[in-house]
Amino acid sequence: MSTLPSSPVHWDHKAVLADVETAFGAGAAALTGANAVRLWDVTWTPLEADTKELPYVKPFFGANASILLNKRSKLSAKVALVGAGTAGIPCWDIFARAGGAVRAQVAATANATIAATAVKTSGTGAFTYARTTAYGGVHPRTATLTCTTPGGTGVAAFTVAAPALGSDPAYSQTGVVMTTASPFQLPGGAVITPGAIGTNFAAGDVFTIALTPAGCTYSPSSDRAGHKSLEVVLTLPDPEDAAKVQRWRMLGGRCTIKASGTADDFPYFEIEVTADYAAPVLVLEIEPDYTAWPDPLVVSTENTPLANLFGQDVVLESFGWDAGNTVEYVSRVGRKGARINDAKASLTAKIEAPSMASIDFFALCVSRAFGSFVLQHGVDAGDAVVIRTDRWQLDPPKPGESKKDFVFDLSGKAVPLTEGTDWTIFASAAAA
Repeated sequence: MSTLPSSPVHWDHKAVLADVETAFGAGAAALTGANAVRLWDVTWTPLEADTKELPYVKPFFGANASILLNKRSKLSAKVALVGAGTAGIPCWDIFARAGGAVRAQVAATANATIAATAVKTSGTGAFTYARTTAYGGVHPRTATLTCTTPGGTGVAAFTVAAPALGSDPAYSQTGVVMTTASPFQLPGGAVITPGAIGTNFAAGDVFTIALTPAGCTYSPSSDRAGHKSLEVVLTLPDPEDAAKVQRWRMLGGRCTIKASGTADDFPYFEIEVTADYAAPVLVLEIEPDYTAWPDPLVVSTENTPLANLFGQDVVLESFGWDAGNTVEYVSRVGRKGARINDAKASLTAKIEAPSMASIDFFALCVSRAFGSFVLQHGVDAGDAVVIRTDRWQLDPPKPGESKKDFVFDLSGKAVPLTEGTDWTIFASAAAA
């Protein structure tokens, strides 16, 4: 046998493109280079199937032929846990929605982030305003305006205040004069322009203005008909045809999704997509474009400003969140495909053991109490991601050591009171 020419394909030279389908199993509208997804630790099973042997008897030893049923593909990978940047929607959005989440978006505009009217909590004054500059904070906040100098336009003065939360610092400005048609500063860079003062203000008048951060909030949905599905395309160079690539296509993809982060490492989502199998073909390459994908920030004191469990700030080594999806490939006459059949979310944290005078996690576990789990990674709007549940119920804490330090491994489930209240993940956005 003569030596065959060898030009093997490099295994790492994969490109993956994905987008939400127009309808389940119908594929995305049109995949372009902008639909390239930046992944790592990719594991790919192009064909997985159930084998059904033909049950014939015969007068000799030997195997019977078989057929393949429920042909499907799987792809698992890690995706950077990052904010929504100036695009307004995070790059990992498609995986969250194919993982059973719904998205609520707040645009990075003044009208979207500042309440249309102030709420008067005491006093006689009244005013209207236009919303001029968007709120640029990461957390929802309430600005409190307290009149300290009575009067009308150009005379009335206020103290404007809001407490600190996460990376959003405390805000307190005194002697802020309200003048119609002039800017009036609020926390987080928000600005309103008073339009009319209906009744002059008296000292002690108090108003509040709600400020909502720009970005996308994801929460779980039990509406299986509303769960999105993915078209995923993986390409590899062809060893003989330099002008084309091998395209492996997955349709009707649904996924499991969980997030992890450890100090001094990059945080990420871990996804596993299950989809219908499609035969590979040779096609022209679509050049991937990753310009919309920001690099992740390592988990650190500087980049992870908030780790709070049951209302107590903690020293965090690692965290985890798992949507707890059960993804099954179901086949019946008239219907087949991957779907999410259940979702039971859980969260974990490895922390330095705190003083029992501050918080007793064992007592919280034994009493079956519910408490909050709040983690913010990323400091600025556009970078920050906030993972939250308000009803975290602890499993028995596990004491241990890490680098000779006393630590607790904490785990527990998110228990919803009503549909969709298990957890939220907020990806903050910044004004373009």
